[in-house]
Amino acid sequence: MSFRLLPFLRSPTGNIVVFAAFVVFGGVTMLRSNARERARTAQMTKVDTVSATPAIETMTRPTLPFMPALLVKSTRDPKPAMSAPEEELPVERGFLRRQPPKPHVLPISLVSTAADPAPQLSKTYAPYGRLIPCETVITLESSKLDTPVIGLVTEDVWHNGELIIPAGAEVHGRASLDRSRERIAASGKWVVVWRDSSPLNGTELVLNGIALDREKDDASGEFGLRDGSAGLVGDLIKSDDYQEVKMFASTFLAGVASGLQQLQNQGTAFGDIVQVPKVSGRNAALQGTADVLNAYAHQIQEAIARDGFYVRVPAGHQFYLYVTETIDQANGSRGNKKNEEVWRTQNEK
Repeated sequence: MSFRLLPFLRSPTGNIVVFAAFVVFGGVTMLRSNARERARTAQMTKVDTVSATPAIETMTRPTLPFMPALLVKSTRDPKPAMSAPEEELPVERGFLRRQPPKPHVLPISLVSTAADPAPQLSKTYAPYGRLIPCETVITLESSKLDTPVIGLVTEDVWHNGELIIPAGAEVHGRASLDRSRERIAASGKWVVVWRDSSPLNGTELVLNGIALDREKDDASGEFGLRDGSAGLVGDLIKSDDYQEVKMFASTFLAGVASGLQQLQNQGTAFGDIVQVPKVSGRNAALQGTADVLNAYAHQIQEAIARDGFYVRVPAGHQFYLYVTETIDQANGSRGNKKNEEVWRTQNEK
């Protein structure tokens, strides 16, 4: 049978039959695959329809009625004392309804957020950076910084047609050390005192300012190179002209005492020979004298560096009071206690 099938498949008729069988098989396979894809697509795009009248479900749960206010049985007995006032409501069905007291709500912030109103300036004010011409009343020395700086205003200070500080007013400040050797610094708080026949006589006004040197020639009206520089320029003075002579003399005598000592030769570990003082009473006395003279010279040198030179600013010296804030006459008062605090604070520093 097999011998007959093979020649048939090899024949042209057999080839046509085999080809037709493959075509039928392929067509059936494609039809089944397409049907499966259409079924899957229809399943994915299927939309469930919801009924127009859904079923209503009810559920019953045991609950208690909500009472918004406290119910207290009304009687003729006097009302008990309450810790906080309560609001009484009308009586309903033998019960007296009382509203509970409202709790006190504390503020979130302890600091008030309300902005303070900006201070208003009076008509008699001057802007920042005014130069008040003054001159010293007493002599100042850098060796005695406890001496206050007292000055008198020499020219009126005007602004916008108003007299702010009149000539003759007093200015009071305090001196301090300056890095420049020929100057005395004065800055910080100043107190301006009115001393005239106006209603402001005796008024005290506290200002922040810096003392600037004033170098003006009254005859020619020209200003010098140091005009407006910080600090009061004075004269450099020596406290003792003979201190330097004493220091040189003591140093010289100490050298002489060291040179009068007796010496002797002494060998070293390296084979060298050096001279050292002999151990004797004479050398001990000379060495002690030299040490005392050297200590005395050192003390004189320290005294010269500390007190040998100081600056003196004579009375009548001209200077500017450079004010580093706005001047307002309304801030002045009589018997101002703030002045005592200003002076106390500066004295403690």
